[in-house]
Amino acid sequence: MALVRPNSSARKVLAQLRRGPMTVEDLAMVLRLTDNAIRNQLRKLQDAALVTRTGVRPGVSKPSALYAITLEGQIQFSTIYLPVLTQFMLVAEGQCAGKQLETFMRETGKSLAARYPKPIGDIGLRVHAAARLLKSFGGLADVRTRNGTFVIQSPVCPLAALTSEHRAACKVLEGLLTEYTGAPVNSCCSVEEEPQCCFEVPRAGVPAARRG
Repeated sequence: MALVRPNSSARKVLAQLRRGPMTVEDLAMVLRLTDNAIRNQLRKLQDAALVTRTGVRPGVSKPSALYAITLEGQIQFSTIYLPVLTQFMLVAEGQCAGKQLETFMRETGKSLAARYPKPIGDIGLRVHAAARLLKSFGGLADVRTRNGTFVIQSPVCPLAALTSEHRAACKVLEGLLTEYTGAPVNSCCSVEEEPQCCFEVPRAGVPAARRG
């Protein structure tokens, strides 16, 4: 799941909600903003699934809605995920043989694909959908054709912090895109200096995907 990067005002609202559920009036008082400004930020944060309504607080005239930060919202403030993943890769490389590790990472990607609705249509439509998915992860993907093969390329890798040190991490995206498109996907990524994504998908011999 891609991280959402709220603007500074929204982030201040999130930071306050980490302390516990608050009303619009509570947030407006603490942040010295108008009620309407707070409502606008809360609406954006709710659309991004970073904030949710969690109940009401009785008031003199009418109850006030209480807002709380979600797990997705809490993730925006964590700095430990990347160190944990990097250390996991280091330990896994020491414990697993090369092919075993690649298989494990590929299967991880296939499992991750269950989070995303699979595209339908011919292979071309599905490959372009895969490029859009890669963009949503932080890539800059486009689709080209080469010798009868679709090639998804991105000059930046959304897993660059991992793939720059651990090439096997590329297999996570390879497995994810394989499961997502319903077609065999092979990584042809460059991990020298600045990691760049590259995935090849054959044009021929892949049946159209239909809605189940």
